[in-house]
Amino acid sequence: MARRLRDRTPELAILTVMAALTVGVLLLGGSGSSGGWATTERASVSRAHIAQIERRVEALRDLRFEHPVPVAIVSPTQARREGIAEYDSSQPLGQRRTNEELLKLLGLLPPGADLRQIESDVFGEQVAGYYDPRRKRLALVRGAGVDDVTLAHELTHALEDQHADLGKLGAGGGDDASTAQQALVEGTATLVMQDYAARWPSGAPLGDALAGLTQATGATPLPAYIARTLVFPYFQGESFVQALRDADGGGWRLVDVAERERPPQTTAEILEPTRWLRAEQPVHVSLARAGATLGADGSWRRLARSTLGEEDLAALLAPQSGPVAAREITVGWQGGRYALWRRGPLVDPDCSTPCRSRDAIFLAVRTDDPAAAEALGAGLATWLTGTLHARRVSTDEHGGLWRLPGGSFGTVRRDGSDVLAALAPDAALAARLVP
Repeated sequence: MARRLRDRTPELAILTVMAALTVGVLLLGGSGSSGGWATTERASVSRAHIAQIERRVEALRDLRFEHPVPVAIVSPTQARREGIAEYDSSQPLGQRRTNEELLKLLGLLPPGADLRQIESDVFGEQVAGYYDPRRKRLALVRGAGVDDVTLAHELTHALEDQHADLGKLGAGGGDDASTAQQALVEGTATLVMQDYAARWPSGAPLGDALAGLTQATGATPLPAYIARTLVFPYFQGESFVQALRDADGGGWRLVDVAERERPPQTTAEILEPTRWLRAEQPVHVSLARAGATLGADGSWRRLARSTLGEEDLAALLAPQSGPVAAREITVGWQGGRYALWRRGPLVDPDCSTPCRSRDAIFLAVRTDDPAAAEALGAGLATWLTGTLHARRVSTDEHGGLWRLPGGSFGTVRRDGSDVLAALAPDAALAARLVP
């Protein structure tokens, strides 16, 4: 299900842990204040300083604020409470359990990971502030150090929200589209922040600000996969926005078009901006094979389905293939989707998560040529043997079958430019899903 950027569903690989991160969170708690900004109970009297940063952001972004940005000073407890409430609203319990099950089945999260707890840890330990597009306000956490460079990042969100309505982004196209549009929003604010630091240096180095934007917790380690998803929108998004500006001779016209009229629909566009410039659309990939196989059996029900983007695949392959090789393997992506099915109840005390004996996953990807499909098939085979510790049972020129610890099975098969993969409780079902 696609949602607005603020409360979008965590997708297969660009799982943004915090709903608030989709519009930027200041993760600089404890860094100390600079540039004359006071982060105390009296912060509300520093309207003049906020106004100064607003004027500078206007000049850098070539837009004008329609009205000043309201600023609220909140306690750390209130920030945590608002973050958790937003997360609970966007991620009902059943949906969160489905997301966790999917990611654990794929080996992207450890079995004991709790997404809501991660959310709580982040808001409790590091958040210094956040722009809230629903309330149209900038919230600053009392007592947390926030520098001018990072405030410029958040005020860029507020400025663009007044002109483009950030809440409308991510309203359609699936999870990959939502991720791409998050990268557009965060990339723009990060680029403005970079320019701000170069023009108006402060006591806090830019590197500290960038590290803060992507540092999720101080004392609580994040799973490597979650950390990757936090980094993508800022750094890949910045490269995408810079490419659009370069194509426009340094102007913002194409960025405005992307935000207001033609937002990116795929992470492939973010990774390869020429796709957006050429208005390339993803190829439709059908999940009918899985639906026909599992849907005909009344004991199976579909829990989730959505898009499977280029960054999704790269995140899946990177732990075993390496980040550079994963990018090379997935560059031929043209379209993809996935579906998760379960036989029996979602919550089953007799089958701990991930419940491989009752779950089935189907992945379908279209590449640009058979050579790209062959490379992707080999990458998925490496993922099965490395991440999921599977043992190859059989193989032929088009794919193979693997047995996972505990008795479930995985299969990968190439069909021309298409690559199909499945995880299933038994070999017979895996073979029917990917014949």
